[in-house]
Amino acid sequence: MKYICKLQKAFFLSLCILLIFNVSANAQSSCITFESPLSGSVFSAPSCTVALRVDCANVRKVELTARYFQAGTDSAVIVTLGTITRPPYKLIWNTHNLPNQLFTGIGILAEATLENNEIQIARQEGIFFTHNPVQRQTIPVRYSANSSDAKVAEEQKKKFSIDDGKISAEANFSWNEKGFNVNVSVKDPAFYSTKPGNQLTEAGIEVMIDPARRKGAHPADSTLFFIVPLKGAPFKVNYLAQIDGGTFKLNTQASKINFNHRIELREFKGYDISLTIPREVFGRALPDTIGLNIALRLQDEEGKVQKASLAGGNVYEMYSPVFWADCVNLKKPFLMNASVQWLLFFFAGLILSLGAYLIISKIRRPQHLSNFERSEDEKRLFEQVKDIIDQDFVKKDLSIDQVAQKCNIDAQKLNIIVKRSTGFTFQNYLFYCRTEVAKERLRSSRSSEKTIADLCGFGSAVEMEKCFTKFHHTTPYKFRMDQQVA
Repeated sequence: MKYICKLQKAFFLSLCILLIFNVSANAQSSCITFESPLSGSVFSAPSCTVALRVDCANVRKVELTARYFQAGTDSAVIVTLGTITRPPYKLIWNTHNLPNQLFTGIGILAEATLENNEIQIARQEGIFFTHNPVQRQTIPVRYSANSSDAKVAEEQKKKFSIDDGKISAEANFSWNEKGFNVNVSVKDPAFYSTKPGNQLTEAGIEVMIDPARRKGAHPADSTLFFIVPLKGAPFKVNYLAQIDGGTFKLNTQASKINFNHRIELREFKGYDISLTIPREVFGRALPDTIGLNIALRLQDEEGKVQKASLAGGNVYEMYSPVFWADCVNLKKPFLMNASVQWLLFFFAGLILSLGAYLIISKIRRPQHLSNFERSEDEKRLFEQVKDIIDQDFVKKDLSIDQVAQKCNIDAQKLNIIVKRSTGFTFQNYLFYCRTEVAKERLRSSRSSEKTIADLCGFGSAVEMEKCFTKFHHTTPYKFRMDQQVA
């Protein structure tokens, strides 16, 4: 709360100036009141009509005094607007040369002197002027799936204007489905993390967001303020304008937040601060464009807080949404869209599956070696094996040992010869030959699958179906439906 109290110094500046003029709230009289301007009024034209309702008798004169703030400073100036000696108690104040009056606005004091020298006063505070055009920055905000992505192009970094030449700072922004990401890097060769007292608590950043870009002259309840100190938990500040009897105050209420944030302190180098503002804070979706400003809270050699704003300006401009930059969220890269990525993965998987299917199909088919790769003995033996299988494949108990015995060779050697000649083991080659015969019978006859399986040497129709699936990637039934001759 000490931080909030310091933030309110500007709010009480007008009260101090009025006290110098011996004006207090108790001096307010009901016989002189303002009709225009009223507290909270915003003027966009370079003039203002000051009108009073005076119910006092024997009024000798009414003097009007205004307090406003000069451009480029936080100092207040008091000027006399004029003296009115008779009704109507009204004048036109030409504010053409007046800078925009923001944040707490200006105050106007009316002092009526009666014939008996009695003084009656009235005042109106919190009157704002936005008549001077403001050149707002436009900051493109990139999409980044990783909120802490350190790969940021130089042109995407926004530099702060800091009076201290030894200190420099820059900020960059990004967005993703989780929210809006703020990253601030401060280079300070005099920084160290063991500073005494609460200096680290008061240093840090203030993130100010105008979600609907209302560009109000002062913070409102719709404005978002998030403060991340170098030490301690980050918190949110809510602003609520209060108008009462001509007075204007910005009441604040602080509450802790549990947003994802990161603080990295570097001894005698500086520090980095990252904050992710969740999407839910903005409503259902992150706006395409928001008003935004970042205020740095830097400490000088004496430990006093000095502020530097990304949007520039004095404290009255710094905290006014009129001056904040427009952050425009760039479109998400095409290849990073979830639907596009899903399609890419789908087609990639489809291509890989098709490739694997072709490879497996090629492996499962008979692979004949060239004549140069097989000896004459191997060719002769394989032809002998092939003839025996062609004659005896219908025998359900036909085995490699029986064929090897007929060929007068070892069963293991027979298996190697068949493998080198077809790519199949003997057993698989036997089943493959049976399916080839079964294909012809399925194509040309109307016998049942069970009958064909029995005639081709299969143990059952189920065994035949498994072999068809293995070697031809279909079932006997589907093969017959597609290939049977009418």
